This record gives sequence, C-alpha cells and structure tokens, in this order.
Amino acid sequence: MSFSPSATLVVVLFTALTASLPAIAQPITKYESAPKLAGKELASEALLSGPLHSVGEPVAIENFMGRYEINSQFGKFRVAGVDMLGVRVRELVAIDALSQVEKSVEFQQALLRSAQVPLQFVGNAVTDPSGTVENIASGLGTVLGRVGRLATTGARAVGDAATDMTSSEPRAQPLPAVAGEPVPPSFTGDPFGFNRARREWAKRLNIDPYTTNPVLRPKLDAAARATFVGEFPVNVAIGIVAAPLQYAASFDTVVRDSVWNLPVIDLVEQNERKLRAMGIEGRPVRDFFRNRWFTPTLQTALVVALEQLPQVEGRDAVISSAATVQGEVRARSFIGAVRMLGKNHHDGVPLSKVRMSGIVAVGTAIDGKLVVATDLDYVYWNAEAAEFAARTDLAAKRRTVLVSGTVSPRAIEELGRAHWDVRAGLRPASPE
Repeated sequence: MSFSPSATLVVVLFTALTASLPAIAQPITKYESAPKLAGKELASEALLSGPLHSVGEPVAIENFMGRYEINSQFGKFRVAGVDMLGVRVRELVAIDALSQVEKSVEFQQALLRSAQVPLQFVGNAVTDPSGTVENIASGLGTVLGRVGRLATTGARAVGDAATDMTSSEPRAQPLPAVAGEPVPPSFTGDPFGFNRARREWAKRLNIDPYTTNPVLRPKLDAAARATFVGEFPVNVAIGIVAAPLQYAASFDTVVRDSVWNLPVIDLVEQNERKLRAMGIEGRPVRDFFRNRWFTPTLQTALVVALEQLPQVEGRDAVISSAATVQGEVRARSFIGAVRMLGKNHHDGVPLSKVRMSGIVAVGTAIDGKLVVATDLDYVYWNAEAAEFAARTDLAAKRRTVLVSGTVSPRAIEELGRAHWDVRAGLRPASPE
C-alpha cells in the first residue's frame, strides 16, 4: 500500500539513516591544514633562484608566513616572509662584492692599520659556508590576535632602560630575545666617522646600513673599519661593488636617503621631530626608540608610513604598539600593514581612525567602513582565521580585509560568509 510520508516520518527515517553511516562519512575537520606550496605561488621567480642562490621547495606556511630556506655559497639562510626573503636575496650580491674586496692587498693592509685602534664593531664572519647561518625558528605566535597576545611583557619589555629618574614607574626588564632572531645591536654609540663609513659602503652596495644579516653585517663593519681607521677609500672598489642590487622593495626613496645620508643621532632627531608634528611625544616615543627590533631603518620606515595618514586619529597608539613588537619579521609585517592602510587612505575612502591589533592594522573610514590590513604571505582557513572573522571588536556593517599576499579559496569563501570583503595580492612588485 502506498502513501505520502508525513514530515515527522521523514525526520525519523533520515535520523536513523545518518546514525547508521560509518564514522568516516562524517567531516574530519572544518579547517584547512597549513599547506606546503610551490615557491612561485608566493614570490617572484627572481627571488626564488639566481646565480648566487636557490630557494628550497616546497615552501611550508606557518602563521600565514612562508618559511624560506635560501641555499647559497655563503651558507643557508632560513627566513620567514616574502619581505625577509627579498632582503636576504638582494644582500647576497653585496656579500659577494665585499668578499672580493676583502681579497685585495690594500684592504688587508687597511685592516692591519685599523687593528691598532680598539673598536668593538667587527664580528666574526661565518667560516662554515655549508652550515645554516640564519634560522628564524618557530614561534611567531598569534598573528591575527590582539596586542596583548603578542608580547605579554608589554611596555615593561622595552621601558626606560636608560633610567627615567623623574618617573615613579618600575624599571623595565630588558627586551627578551626571540628564538632564532638575535636582538640587533645598538647603533646609537657608533663613532661618527665609523657610522659615516658604514653608510657610505651601504650606499655603494645599495643595502641597509643597519642590516641584521649575520654574514653581511660583520663584512660591512669590517669595510667601515678599514675606511674609518685604516683609510681605505670606498671608491677604490667601485668597479667591483657597483652591482645591480635592489634595496628592499618595501621601503621608498625617503627612507633610503635618510638612512644613507644621516648619522643615527640626526636620524633619531628627524624621526622625533616628525612624530612631534603628529602630536606624538613623551614616553611612548622613548619606548619606541629603545626597541632594538626597530633598527634605525625600520624606525624611519614606520614614521614615514604614519606620515601617509595625516590627521588620522590614533597614530600615537600605533607607536605605543610598536614599542611592544618582538622580532624583525614582526616589525617588518607591522610596518607593511600600516603602509597598506596609508595607500588605502589615499586611494579609497579616507580614514578617520587607526589602531593596531598585534601586527594587524585596523582603520575606520570617515563613512564608517572598517578596513583591516595584514602583511602576510598566505592566509588559509584555520582556527585563528575563524576567530579573527568573528571578532566583535571588528564588527561593522561594511568591512574589508587587505592582504599583501594570497588567500586560499576556502578562506575567501568563509570570510565572505562572515561579511568580509577580501582584497588580496596587494604586495608591491619587487623592482628588477
């Protein structure tokens, strides 16, 4: 006998059927696993291979950053993020050039002369080219989380190590090291002539004079010492070092010219003056400048980035957040996010407010739209991304997330369901 089943019967039958299915038929996980990708999906071909290097394949993604292994005759460099990859690859030409300069009789004689004067700036170059000379270890931690989850020591970590005699606040502990990233040295005590020699060499080589490269930095210091004390003229080696090396693509000519042409003390004064013009001064500025992760170059880059947000409320909070950042990779990503907001401010609806959430920049447009900027290589859908998408402090009727790198199709779909407009692939092209 046939009949039309009732709605109740349909539910009963469906429940019985699904209960009898094997467990394998149920969803295994609702998140994507951290992928390993071909390098070409993340970076330009020029950064992946060249006459002096090759990058290991595939590239693992950790905390939304690629972990790149650069194999070269000068050793292996393991770095996180396309930005650090670009910096280290471009520095290989400078290392090669300085290696050639070091072989000259004139250079060796200058070093011997300089040895008569005590200076504590020259380290030992790597003697085992086959070994790993730089290894950014795991532990970047939460990327899309709130500030408090990034650096639990907060302002205490970078506080007034120079002794704030007029302050009743407790003294801060030294900034803790990040695994795999030695804290950059302080450059504020450089003798004027030594600093000038380093900057002259850096300009000839088209590199950052305050590089943290463990191979390049001691070579650059040795060249500066040979010039400063040993009277070795920089222009002797022009024919050798005039290499087609590009400076880090993420920094503009204002930053390059400043760090090449100004001693550290003048550079700090210039940056303080610019911050004061934005209404930012006092303890937050002092803490920011004492954070060694922001080298003179990175300090300048952040100040220049904030200048691209004129009259935007909250820039003082950005400086306060920068004082708590640990690690060069984080510092560069922090700057990249602020730069992205600045470009959006000029190209889209102007912003009225800005704040930082960890290394993520959050802007509020004058029409109420929320704009979030993230300088990341590859965003996929995991628990952290899901938490970010649902955060109540990022709620808005209209909201956009800007990503410098790539976003997986699944992440785009899920962010769309959470009413996020996604704009990816915004990293500036590297100059060739």
